[in-house]
Amino acid sequence: MAKKTTRHRSRKMPDFRRARIEALQQRIREWKTQALLVTNDRDIRYLTGFVGEDSWTLVPARGNAITIISDSRFEEEIPQVAPGVKRVIRQSTSLQQELSKLVKKHRMRKVALQQSYVTLAQKKAIAKEVGASKLKPVDDGLLKQRAIKDKEEVKLIRKAVRIQEEAFQRTCRYIKPGMTEGEIAGYLEMQMRALGAEGPGFDTIVGAGANASKPHYTPGRAKAKQGNIILIDWGATYEGYRSDMTRVITLGRWPRKIKEIYPIVLDAHLAAADKIAPGVPLYDIWKAAHDVIRKAGYAKRFRHGLGHGIGLNIHEAPNMSHKSKGELEPDQVVTVEPGIYLPGVGGVRIEDDILVTARGHKVLCDLPKDMESAII
Repeated sequence: MAKKTTRHRSRKMPDFRRARIEALQQRIREWKTQALLVTNDRDIRYLTGFVGEDSWTLVPARGNAITIISDSRFEEEIPQVAPGVKRVIRQSTSLQQELSKLVKKHRMRKVALQQSYVTLAQKKAIAKEVGASKLKPVDDGLLKQRAIKDKEEVKLIRKAVRIQEEAFQRTCRYIKPGMTEGEIAGYLEMQMRALGAEGPGFDTIVGAGANASKPHYTPGRAKAKQGNIILIDWGATYEGYRSDMTRVITLGRWPRKIKEIYPIVLDAHLAAADKIAPGVPLYDIWKAAHDVIRKAGYAKRFRHGLGHGIGLNIHEAPNMSHKSKGELEPDQVVTVEPGIYLPGVGGVRIEDDILVTARGHKVLCDLPKDMESAII
């Protein structure tokens, strides 16, 4: 038997979560289904605030009977973090069995299923309990909905940015020649936690000297040296939301070749950022940066997309690359991160997080990008 409790009555669901659910419910009705089974943990957090694992959420096409199916580990936590949401606490039953009970209780004829977020084994188990004829696989992982950030989400991303910026400034005061990339990355992540972050937004990249030419480098034992650069790509996670920035600093002076390419990358960054506004094709944003780098003769050394959306995931829609289709929309938050990478020498990438506003954009990052300020 599963122990069931009703909606926690002491607190109401926040308006911003209610708006998110109502937007989803409109699509559920368009699919001609009576509910959506949400199995992706980031989507569950987005809709309810709950972050526990091994849990599902059933969202009905109408009404307020949003239900989290979980277990006794989270019995106390769910009403605290997800007010206004009902809960089913299972004990000796499975997720699929409890789902079946809810489907029968509410006489649901068809339930939409997030097909990208269930394994084949899970799908078979759900079909066995609920009935295959009652399931309708859909491609909705809420990625399109989550690409448009509400005010609460923007506030949390801004807070993550502030944390990562302060942690970076503390780290720059800490760095000395002879420190390893791993030491620097560890100190930076410790400072973000000390400032209130849940943790880093992703695996921190610290590339010293020639290692800065590797866009997704893993920090190792290479040491920071006087008269050479360090590329740092880092972010914070605050209440689930990520930030993402990249800066290149130098200890004492700029190496000759890096001194040459840094202004090119900065010009490319600014050219792309200046174009960000609603309705602008994603390809055009990429092209603005690429044209600057191409004209300088380094097109082959810009080896990745220009940017991506951020939110509960570090990589969300939209993406800006030479393959991108579609346009920017108001309230998206995107990165702009052009780079030039010279094997055996090093590289430069400059990245900020930018909010698309109703008429243009707002850069959420305050750290300077000029070469003089990057000398420590």
